[in-house]
Amino acid sequence: MKKLLAVILALLVLGAVVPGCGGTHRYDGRLAAVDSLMKDNPDSALALVLALDTADILAEGDRAYRALLLTQARYRAYVTATSDSDINQALAYFRVHPADREKLTRAYIYKGAVMNELGYPDSAMFYYKHAEATADPDDYFNLGYANMRIAQLYQRFYANDSVVLARMKIASRCFQIVQDTSYLITTIGTQGCYPKLTGEDSACANLRRAIHLAQMINSPKGLQYQSKLAGIYYFKGNYKEAKELAMDILKKGGDKCNEQQFYYYAVRSYIQLQLLDSARWVMSRIPSPQNSIDSFNHYQTLAELSVATHRLSNYIRFSQAAKAIDYRLMESSRSSKLTEIELKCEANQRETVLKDEADSHLTMVIGLVLLAVALGTAITIWCVKRLIHKYRSQLTSARQDIENMLGDIDGKWHSFELEKERLRHQLDEKSVQLAVANQKNIELENVQTCVNKQVSNVVRYRHAALNDLYQVILVKSVTDDGRRQVLPLMGIIKELFETKGILNKPPQKSFWNNLKLSVDGEYLGIASYVEQHYKNLSEKDMHLFLLLCAKFPNQIIKLCMNYAHDVTVSKNKKRLMKEKIGLDLKLEDFIQLYLEGNLRKDNHCD
Repeated sequence: MKKLLAVILALLVLGAVVPGCGGTHRYDGRLAAVDSLMKDNPDSALALVLALDTADILAEGDRAYRALLLTQARYRAYVTATSDSDINQALAYFRVHPADREKLTRAYIYKGAVMNELGYPDSAMFYYKHAEATADPDDYFNLGYANMRIAQLYQRFYANDSVVLARMKIASRCFQIVQDTSYLITTIGTQGCYPKLTGEDSACANLRRAIHLAQMINSPKGLQYQSKLAGIYYFKGNYKEAKELAMDILKKGGDKCNEQQFYYYAVRSYIQLQLLDSARWVMSRIPSPQNSIDSFNHYQTLAELSVATHRLSNYIRFSQAAKAIDYRLMESSRSSKLTEIELKCEANQRETVLKDEADSHLTMVIGLVLLAVALGTAITIWCVKRLIHKYRSQLTSARQDIENMLGDIDGKWHSFELEKERLRHQLDEKSVQLAVANQKNIELENVQTCVNKQVSNVVRYRHAALNDLYQVILVKSVTDDGRRQVLPLMGIIKELFETKGILNKPPQKSFWNNLKLSVDGEYLGIASYVEQHYKNLSEKDMHLFLLLCAKFPNQIIKLCMNYAHDVTVSKNKKRLMKEKIGLDLKLEDFIQLYLEGNLRKDNHCD
């Protein structure tokens, strides 16, 4: 039985704890080796993952891991995606096995990257947002990478520059923590591309920092941000500096820079400096535009060159072409649903988090309830067994005692019968005596009834008078801890009217003392205050003041002060306030002034 209880208890505890835990699959060592090459040597990682024989990879988790590495290696090696089947396989597995949180985050990131390359930027935003929500708070690389990709989506469609800047700042902090210089150059350099939001000085500082970091690791990204810096100098009107930065890029090898804007800044700076031959020479070196921005800059620069050379017909043609491209870019930005998708994803993620928390709490509560039930059941069974054992021992002992008692009873039964007969004779004699006593008792009861009636009438009248008086006195006192309590009825009233009726004696000194305590307790020490500051009041005046503060009816005041009429009470009340206290106030107003603390020293007579 004990073993069964232990097994049940263990199962219940495991049932409450195990649902919140998940195991991590032990992956093939070859896949881990490929993953270690992914950051610095993506081409080698791609070759190795393609060389792996898929027939040797049997575990579902290993196949999903290989699909993730294959997608990641292709993307980082700049192999354009043509299908999302591989990343879908990885995502399907890691969604069902979320214990490996980092790989699930990566699967979401590269699903978004593939969808972006396939021409579905809205879907890319959806998966990047899922990656951001799934990433562990300490997984700074993937958090930074997801934020950088979201910013680049906005940047591509010119949808929301402030969001681009905010996301790049988050990514920059993450890459700075993990000391990833390559991506740190991208995030800091991108922050320098928005001088209108950050200010020109801050933008220039970010671009110089990005250029410095690129030079430290010999990265061609520095040329790109040098081109952006040339643009800021151009728009600030520093055409000489803008031209020198742009021409420096051209000398170092313009083919290393992944954008063409530095050409246009060089041409436009030469135009502003009136060096038209140099402007034409640089213009002849510009490659064919690769995207809409380059096309816009190409036509815009040609239009400015046409104005400088007084070719107005060319200016009109080139400026119209530039406006058409600008219009298409604005339309693309307006048609983008990236912001809407991001907000929708955030709302869904908040809802999912709340649901997961509710499920987690429910699971915990159920586990605790089952554990409590199991413990209660085990304790109950143990207690019942102990009680049964105890009662069995008591029952055996009681049975033996009963048998012994029955033996004693049989021996004593005969003597009991004899004693019973003797007592019967004595009972008959006592019955006769009892009949006589009952007759006398009836007579005494009749006399007692008459006496009780007379006493009851006296007590009833006296108590009625005392209770009526007590209801209007309502004497209270303050205890040591600040609480108020009603003084006992007989402790006050009995001192006022002791023996011979209400009208025969005036109140005793103890009554006035108790009444003073009551008034002080009710009105925060007003009786002691008046007695101390109005020493011209006689003892009788002070008694009247106490009765008035206690709000006794005129009949009671007349009785206690031995006045002849109710009118005397009113006259003495006015005389007390005006002549004795010296204030032309009603007693109620005097009490209110005292309670509010507005009685000044010059308002009373010492």
